[in-house]
Amino acid sequence: MDRELLKIERLSFNYPGASLPALSEISCAVRAGECICITGNSGCGKSTMLLAIMGLLRDGTLTGTMHFSQPPVSDRWSRAAGFVFQNAESQILCNTVAEEVAFGPENLCVPPDEIVRRVRGALRAVGLEGQEARNVERFSAGQKQRLTIASVLSMNPKLLILDEPTSQLDVQGKQELLAILADLKRQGYTLIMAEHDPRPFAPLIDRYLVLKRGRLVETARSLPNPGQYAPQGAKPESAAPDHGAPVIDVLGLGLIYPETGEVLKRVDLRVQRGERVHLFGSNGAGKSSLLRCLAGLERPGAGRVALAGLESPRPERLPGKVGVLFQNPARQLFAESVREEVAFTLERLGHPAGETGSIVAEALELCGIGHLAGRAPLTLSFGEQHRVALAAVLAPRPELLLLDEPFAGLDFPQRLALLDILAQMPVRYGTTVLIASHDELPDGRWADRSFLLKEGSLAEITH
Repeated sequence: MDRELLKIERLSFNYPGASLPALSEISCAVRAGECICITGNSGCGKSTMLLAIMGLLRDGTLTGTMHFSQPPVSDRWSRAAGFVFQNAESQILCNTVAEEVAFGPENLCVPPDEIVRRVRGALRAVGLEGQEARNVERFSAGQKQRLTIASVLSMNPKLLILDEPTSQLDVQGKQELLAILADLKRQGYTLIMAEHDPRPFAPLIDRYLVLKRGRLVETARSLPNPGQYAPQGAKPESAAPDHGAPVIDVLGLGLIYPETGEVLKRVDLRVQRGERVHLFGSNGAGKSSLLRCLAGLERPGAGRVALAGLESPRPERLPGKVGVLFQNPARQLFAESVREEVAFTLERLGHPAGETGSIVAEALELCGIGHLAGRAPLTLSFGEQHRVALAAVLAPRPELLLLDEPFAGLDFPQRLALLDILAQMPVRYGTTVLIASHDELPDGRWADRSFLLKEGSLAEITH
């Protein structure tokens, strides 16, 4: 690891209209064969730094110098560097798995026989071998994350840059990714990753670059501040039990996808008003499919669903009663400003303007994004977008909140802060909260009840 691959000197970047720089006077170097982890809290500039290295920052003011000595490649049909975005969906272009992984090599004019070999090898490397004909839209978020890595690997890069590669992966997926990256490093790849939680990659990482508010504040050989990954304070207060009509009442729910078969198998679920529920399961277990059935976005093939007193709920009947936070917040953000985004449902429900303003301000404050009120949502970081989408679904004070992987893009302190916000909803407003995630909760004391979804079957976990 003696050859210097990348040298950065006094790198700074300002997004248009931002009062503070996203990056400020960063200087560092990366040697060939190293694994470098850029870490720090949400919004500290990690993703912006990766985009700057790849030359993908189009708007704004970039100053400083970057000297990039491209690593050798084995043939003319390879790319020197590959980038895996934090939001996997943003770089998926094709309908099937095989088409997606073959897309890059085809554009490099790789011979057909070589494309077939690369597709098989890349899919084998990420545990998706045999899935070539699958429809990508039916993939879970974690499976999409693996697919994007395979798509990059199929172009034979020697430098691999990954933005939050574990954000959509379950425990097994993280272990598998660690093995993949360790093997690539042994083959001579240089790895640069941005991670909120680098603990799974600690055996692999040579150096940590710690960012804070766009500045490089520390370079370390060992994990910085390991004490931050622990819950703080007392167990969250629970709402008084309510033994009236359940807010979620599901009986014998079944769902079949043509290409994958039975996804949900006679699922029963009854949740009372004000309960905090954690739905746990690995990638592809059916969590998102279950939430889509609850929200009326997917029609089950069998069973009964009643939500907040509504039989067979449909999306158009849910505003004000049920709030849904999807895995990819960009899919539900559309307004010109954060303030308008959070006010949208309130205005649609006919709230008076004065009342709307105070509720919006409270939701922004609760989610810690009051300072972003005038910003355009789609210009924010992935973690900031999550908090905007959360504020938008919290503002109407719904009877039920359904949250699909709400911790993606958030660092550990922010995950704990999010749980604290969600713990207040049942106590303040009687809201029932259901979180679906592939990871254990940052604070295992939060949930009143926990359920495991495995191979389409649901079972309550007794503590």
